[in-house]
Amino acid sequence: MRENRGGRSQGGGRNGKGSSPDTTPLSDLVSGTFIKVGPRTPLDTCIRHIVGDRCRDLYVTDEEGHFLGVITPFDVVAHLGPGMGVRSRKKSHHLGPLLSRDDLCAEDIMSRGHIAVMQDTPLSEALRLMEKHHHPDLVVVNREGVLVGIVDVCSILSYLASEGDS
Repeated sequence: MRENRGGRSQGGGRNGKGSSPDTTPLSDLVSGTFIKVGPRTPLDTCIRHIVGDRCRDLYVTDEEGHFLGVITPFDVVAHLGPGMGVRSRKKSHHLGPLLSRDDLCAEDIMSRGHIAVMQDTPLSEALRLMEKHHHPDLVVVNREGVLVGIVDVCSILSYLASEGDS
């Protein structure tokens, strides 16, 4: 399911809340456009979402929207199996064997260690976490742990560049 909560909010310094990375909350930069799936979503559906949306990540949430994990294209590749995986010497070039396993679903292949931060986390802290963990994006949640959006390094750079122009 595609979530779109109005795209990016570009508040921050332009609306009087302050433009310092120490005072700008991530809620001013969050992208509300992402693909959300449930933990029991079949693997073939997950793969169709990933391939159909130019290999973007999928965000796994429960029925209430609580963030559970992420499925990246690399997570799919890691589960291709011994005959097709990255380390395999066999020359299979299709997903058939993986898709024929109807027992796999989103929760079986998702990464659970993705960094999630609160929507009021300051931009400076987001940058510190991205640098420390070498992660190009962060999952943004509200106080209840519900996924509200994604912030990526390019959005932050764009925001900082536009703040320098104002």
